[in-house]
Amino acid sequence: MIELYFDTDNTQLPPLSDSLIPVHLYGSPAQNGQYASIGRPLLNEIKRIKEDLDETALDFLTIAMAITAADTFVERNKQAEDGWCREFKLSIPLINPNLWLPQIELLKEIMHFLSGDLWHFQFRTGSFVWPDKIKRGRKIPLAGHDSACLFSGGLDSAIGIIDLTSKNINPVLISHAYARDKSKQDNLYNLLGLKNSKFQVIAYPRKAGDIPTDVQMRTRSFNFIAFGALISTAISQHHQAGKVTTLYVPENGLISINPPLTPRRIGSLSTRTTHPHYMNLLNELFKRVHLPVFLENPYQFMTKGEMMQNCSNKIILKQIAKDTVSCGKWKRTGIQCGKCVPCIIRRASFNSAAIPDQTVDYVYKHLDLVIKDPDNRDDLMSMILAIRKLKKVRNPNIWISKSGALPTDLHIRNQILDTVVRGFKEVEDYLKSQSLGVNI
Repeated sequence: MIELYFDTDNTQLPPLSDSLIPVHLYGSPAQNGQYASIGRPLLNEIKRIKEDLDETALDFLTIAMAITAADTFVERNKQAEDGWCREFKLSIPLINPNLWLPQIELLKEIMHFLSGDLWHFQFRTGSFVWPDKIKRGRKIPLAGHDSACLFSGGLDSAIGIIDLTSKNINPVLISHAYARDKSKQDNLYNLLGLKNSKFQVIAYPRKAGDIPTDVQMRTRSFNFIAFGALISTAISQHHQAGKVTTLYVPENGLISINPPLTPRRIGSLSTRTTHPHYMNLLNELFKRVHLPVFLENPYQFMTKGEMMQNCSNKIILKQIAKDTVSCGKWKRTGIQCGKCVPCIIRRASFNSAAIPDQTVDYVYKHLDLVIKDPDNRDDLMSMILAIRKLKKVRNPNIWISKSGALPTDLHIRNQILDTVVRGFKEVEDYLKSQSLGVNI
């Protein structure tokens, strides 16, 4: 088990050791490498918000920062006894630790579901003073907004904001602002002609000494939710008379469930960012700590192709779709790979919606060549094997449910399962059109 000790005062941090990583919370790392840091850039954005921010929402943000630090600073391959499941002990300073102590078991359940790791939390009273609001310069106005929406620069989130705008819903846009992500988001924002306020922030974890870092970042979505909950709570308290405010998380139903394509993907290669079980657990947490926030995925029952087909403004969608990003590996080259699972689903959605895919290049444009390349066909073959399995298995519901518990409401459960089946059918139809030379 690895312990991470967090403090906003770097003079209170214990020494770095093989079993303990000290982390300067909302500060800078030590020049001599004796402690790590996370969250410093957040302060620059938080002080641009005029409204007073809720202490519970700020504590939730601090918990998210600590979780991201642990996920980043503890390398999975070396620290997990089985090569996958790590065990953490986090000591975190909060404004109101007594509110959060009864929620530790629920937090452990949420984080185990999201990351596959074992989590232990210790909460203590902190003494951090949040920065004063800026009086001049760029500000982030919340007045006039009624909700928040995650805005990643992806195709799903682009459709999400198009559809919300058409319904006269006006969310603040929540984004991770890593350099290339931010440039894509800003470009898309301008192409869509948006006027919404943006909360673009980064956690910015900086490691201690020469400890290796983990690049998988399974908990990154928890940051997204914490950023969104902070803004949603402020909107609720200052502009909605305390009414529960929706935090929209637009994602197609196939990726949301993300059933394991092969047995080995049940753990390491699956993501649960918008899985309904994860979302339900978070909504329960918000209810328990009295945060006026409700997470909603408007596209839980739609495939990506159906999202494109049913978009409220297909003229705009056709113009901007090529500028969105679906690939999980695009930052390596600045170009979407074209062969990973998200890229394959993306390409299939264009095909299903009968919208020309004008994406500027894919690294691997021709899947008929990818299928012949043993070094690059893993994701493609996994999709093909999953489609074959779906056709043969007697009860696809059991296989689909391996990604996580589904709602007990039979109608909702069946809608989710049917969406996954339709999503795979979109991929099947697309792959059959690509003359791969294999049975699908």
